[in-house]
Amino acid sequence: MTETFKPYEPEDSGYDYDEYAYEDRRGPNVLWGRIIALIVALALAFWFGRATAGGDDEGQLSELRDELEQAQQENEDLENQLAAAQAETVETPADTATDAATDPAAEEEGETYVVQRGDTLRGIAQTFCGDPQLDDLIASENGIEDATQLSVGEEIVLPAECTG
Repeated sequence: MTETFKPYEPEDSGYDYDEYAYEDRRGPNVLWGRIIALIVALALAFWFGRATAGGDDEGQLSELRDELEQAQQENEDLENQLAAAQAETVETPADTATDAATDPAAEEEGETYVVQRGDTLRGIAQTFCGDPQLDDLIASENGIEDATQLSVGEEIVLPAECTG
C-alpha cells in the first residue's frame, strides 16, 4: 500500500513567500557593468599602443612617397625606351626572303615565287621541283628555319635544281 505525501508548506509565520517571488527587482544590471569594463579595457589598450608606438610616421611616409615618385619616373622612362625600340624596324624572316629575292645574285641562282594562301614548302617543292623531298633545300636557300611559318605574300627563291 502506498501512502501519498502531502507537500511541505511552511507554517504561517507572517512571512509571505509568494510576495517576493514575483517582485520585479530593479537593481544594477550586471551586463552593463561588463560592457563598460570592456570599453575601458579597449580604450586603455589603444592608449597604451599609441603611447608605445615608435617613431616618425611622417618621415617614413615622405620617404615612401619619394620612392614611389622615383619608381614611376623609372617606369615612364622604360616605357619610352620600349616604344622607341618597337618603332625601329626589326628584320623579320619575310624581309630576309624579300631582300634575297631582290638581290641580283639571288636572281641569277633561280626564280622567285610569291607564297599563296595554303602553300607549303613540300607543295612548292612538288610543283616546281617535281620532288617534295626538296623542301629542305628550298628552306635552306631562303633561310627558313620553321617551314610552318610561311607568310602569304612572302617571296622565296627557288634553287637552281628546281628551275633547271
